[in-house]
Order: sequence, then C-alpha cells, then structure tokens
Amino acid sequence: MKNKPKFNVKSAPANTPATQTSNAAQKLQQSLGAPGQPQKPPSVMIAVPAMEMVNAEFAQHLAMAAANMVANGIKINCAFNIGSVITIARRNLTDIFLKSDFDFIWWVDSDMKFPIDAPLRLLSRGKPLVGCNYRRRRFPNPNFTGMKGTSGNFSEFKTEDTSPDMELIDVLPHGMVMAHRSVYEKIPQPHYFEIWCDQALSKEIAHIGIFHFNYNLSVPQ
Repeated sequence: MKNKPKFNVKSAPANTPATQTSNAAQKLQQSLGAPGQPQKPPSVMIAVPAMEMVNAEFAQHLAMAAANMVANGIKINCAFNIGSVITIARRNLTDIFLKSDFDFIWWVDSDMKFPIDAPLRLLSRGKPLVGCNYRRRRFPNPNFTGMKGTSGNFSEFKTEDTSPDMELIDVLPHGMVMAHRSVYEKIPQPHYFEIWCDQALSKEIAHIGIFHFNYNLSVPQ
C-alpha cells in the first residue's frame, strides 16, 4: 500500500483565512505595542523542547506547518533545545526568543500531532496567550491535562464535542501554545495572565503514543 502524499502547501490569496490570521496578529501587536508603529506581517519562532530524538509523525507535521506559515508570508525560525529537564529547556528557549526580534513563540512538544494550519489558527484568535488541551498518555485514566479552579481546588478541564471554540482556562498544558512576546516581557513573577484554550483546535490534535491520545479517545483520521 502506497503512502499518500501530504505535502501540498499553497500560498493564500487576499481575504482568505490566512490573510485574516495575519490581520488578527497585527491588530494584537498594535494593541500591545507603541501607538503609531507600522504594520508588518507577524513573525513566529517555533520552540521545541526535546530529548535526543523526536517522533517521525511529529517531524512531518512540523515541517508542513512551518512551510504553510512561510507560504502565507510569515517569517519563521525554529529552535530546538535538547535535554532531559523540560523546565530548563523551556527557560533556554524563552531566552533565545526574547533575544530575537520575533513577535510570537509557538511552543510545540515533540510528541504532538496537529493540523498543518495549527499555528495560523492560533494566531487568528488574536490573543496574547492561547493554546490547546489534550489528554495525558497514561493508563488506565488518560485524563485531560488542562485544569480549572484555584490552587488546592483544581478539577479537570475537558474538551468535548459540545465545547465552545474558545474558552478561558486556568492551567493550560504547554505542548501546543502560541504566545506573544509581551507575555514574557511584562513579568516579574508571579505570572498572572488570562489564558485561552482553543477548544476547536483541541479536537484535532493528539498526543502520540501506543495509539493517539486525542480528545475523545477515538481512532484519529
């Protein structure tokens, strides 16, 4: 059985969802930046904390998503940090991002499966911090990673067929997140931000494991 080719990326003409994505990202930059700054297409640094090897399916999806951003006029760069301590890897990647001139950082873990237009869709939300919910790769209860509530009183944040496209969340997993640089530039700690979950996109990503841990545990398409 032959593999079907998947790599078919075309640039988008005006007034398409990709153009709308760029406009939403530009409006966000204007609202967060100094007034009177000239408009420019958004730029995205892809940040991948990883061990010494990554999943082949992830690599294919990342390559297609990156090509799709370039085809739609978005400047990109890709930074990997290889190591066994995820917190150190994220800290290092954040430092690289803040020393660059990129507008957004797209965090994507090396065991994720996602649509080719995932970063464009996250940009189109026009939020400084937005990401996706997904299940843990854990038996017998692969519960969702997202949580709602306050410290000491958290409960599982679920993605279901009836979930709205966008929903506020209190604790968001970091495997599929788009963040504007202002999120990191504003800190001193502690960090308090309104965090959004893209529930519509959450239904189309999956944690890669023995089988794909997608939101409803069905067999993915």
